[in-house]
Amino acid sequence: MIIKVSHKLLIHFMKSGDKKFMKTHKTFGNINVKKDVQYIPDGTWAHRLDIVYPAENSNGVTLLCIHGGAYVHGGKDETLIYASYFASRGFTVVVMNYRLASAKEKISLKEQIHDVFYCLEFIRQNRVYYKLDTDRFAIIGDSAGGHLSLLTNIICHDEEAQKYFGINRLPDILPKCYALNSPMFDYPSLIKYSRKYMSNKGMKNIFSVNYKDPDYQRLNSPRYYFHKKLDLEPFFASTSLHDFYRFQTVLLIKDSKELGYNFEYIDEQSPDKKIGHVYNHFVFENEGKYCNEKMIEFILKHVG
Repeated sequence: MIIKVSHKLLIHFMKSGDKKFMKTHKTFGNINVKKDVQYIPDGTWAHRLDIVYPAENSNGVTLLCIHGGAYVHGGKDETLIYASYFASRGFTVVVMNYRLASAKEKISLKEQIHDVFYCLEFIRQNRVYYKLDTDRFAIIGDSAGGHLSLLTNIICHDEEAQKYFGINRLPDILPKCYALNSPMFDYPSLIKYSRKYMSNKGMKNIFSVNYKDPDYQRLNSPRYYFHKKLDLEPFFASTSLHDFYRFQTVLLIKDSKELGYNFEYIDEQSPDKKIGHVYNHFVFENEGKYCNEKMIEFILKHVG
């Protein structure tokens, strides 16, 4: 018998894990952080970002980092250590918050996508003031953030997605590539899998009250749009042996090969690291470091 978990208990577990991790790990390298910049001037926590600068040896590349957390948890503070890895390698990293999913507040993927595009426009408008290079620019995202990253790539190239998500004007900056860790790709199978373990109330909070609607599932699914063979920017994806959402990245890899997309991937098969999902976020030696360095190599190859 499977005991179904509430979204509140899920958030509690994720918060506890993040607190433990942040106590036992330090930021990488010598960095400078511009904290709590409002990219939408409404005074809310959800619309703040941090900018993590390398204190030396900048490579001039700007990254937008979109965090994961099952759509209902996480933010820039929990992502700082991971972002600092890239800053220590010369990148300037913009780490954004976005509104977390809530049935009560009617926040789901649409609202989160709007936050991403607001953030992109903020970066464009303030690129000189904050010393952000929008010509050499890429997006990185993990898990739910990988889903939002894939949708961002799609929306920039597909009118149906623009109409569905209500993006009436594309930003005047276009990421040169995307690097994703354990991204969510096929929304229908993700929802089917999650229903085994989450309560109905939890499902509504994570995926919206419309989560059972086949059209809702389809139009929020990157996999649906991928089969249009869009002219997407190059992307990188990683997963691992112990990733409990590995099937999502495996589907992304399979479809991308069959459809001829410009992409690279890592499917880490080491049995030693028990942290699977977004393993490179929490394991910075051996496999995790290798993944992050391959991401860096991929990004530098495509930003010019």
